[in-house]
Amino acid sequence: MRLFWAVNLPPEVKEAISALQESLKGSGADAKWVERENLHLTVQFLGEVEEERLGALVEAGGAALQGWRAFTVSLEGLGAFPDFRRPRVLWLGVREGVEALREIHRALSSAMAALGLGGEERAYVPHLTLARFRSARGLEAFTGKVKGLLSSPPAFGPLTVTSVDLMESRLTPRGPLYTLKAKIHLESASKKGCAGDKV
Repeated sequence: MRLFWAVNLPPEVKEAISALQESLKGSGADAKWVERENLHLTVQFLGEVEEERLGALVEAGGAALQGWRAFTVSLEGLGAFPDFRRPRVLWLGVREGVEALREIHRALSSAMAALGLGGEERAYVPHLTLARFRSARGLEAFTGKVKGLLSSPPAFGPLTVTSVDLMESRLTPRGPLYTLKAKIHLESASKKGCAGDKV
């Protein structure tokens, strides 16, 4: 199974972000846009994992996030990797909740490393991927459209993160298909406990 840890978004936030994507598609850029149902914040990519290791992986994730409280995230602003001169990925930034996401990433990375999983070299930068560029076609018109948004950057949220989810990504000819494998629930002010519930 090809797995990753993620923060999933409520349907209304996905709908609003999808509307932003639609407004940018008109530029004619040669890009593969992330489908609305697949919009998420990646916390840690694990790669290929044998199915029989799923139980141990969820247990380790639950232990790593034991006692973590629900937190708030808001999304704002557009960026590109590596930059807008030669973009490969278009992303939506995280304004509120950056440090919480980084700390959760560190906790999960440590727990997964103990199982021999993960081990990404790059520094973790919380973001939501909107599109991946396939070529430079249409980039000039696209960057012009993005610059027009920078005076009033698109913003979404705030939203409360109540779980960190283990997702499976299956690659298909029509694009990746994501399936929820497990949830690690975060504590609320009125509820104790932080357990991994296998789905």
